[in-house]
Amino acid sequence: RFMTAMHRQPWQLNNVEATLHTLDLDPMVLRKPVRNLSKGTAQKLGLAATLLSGKDLYVLDEPMSGLDPKARALFKRDLLARKRQGLTLFFTSHMLADISALCDRMAVLHQGQILYQGAPAAFCEHFGATDMEGAYLNCVGAPP
Repeated sequence: RFMTAMHRQPWQLNNVEATLHTLDLDPMVLRKPVRNLSKGTAQKLGLAATLLSGKDLYVLDEPMSGLDPKARALFKRDLLARKRQGLTLFFTSHMLADISALCDRMAVLHQGQILYQGAPAAFCEHFGATDMEGAYLNCVGAPP
């Protein structure tokens, strides 16, 4: 309730439960102090609070890190739906598959320098690779 009030969003139980479901969270988690939650559950709850903020732009640092496979899949599905509705998502990730699936544009930041900016689809072609991992290695100059 605190997070929705802070962002001036209405507390709607059906919306809260749907958002919790997006991250494979039982609504009973809301009855527990955050300090008593596991790291993964606390992370999911933080992501749920972010989604409930109702913003048009989300800036997330490694949002998929630590999520179990089911929560990752559900969260990605939700983010894609929000993207279709006009949401802007800006996030950091070491998971290149997430970048391919979610992003229209990407950048590779390596040792403080931006080495690539553009579409994920063009990334492989630009660096002469058949997959994102190969393109990344070519981009940062990793030895073969």
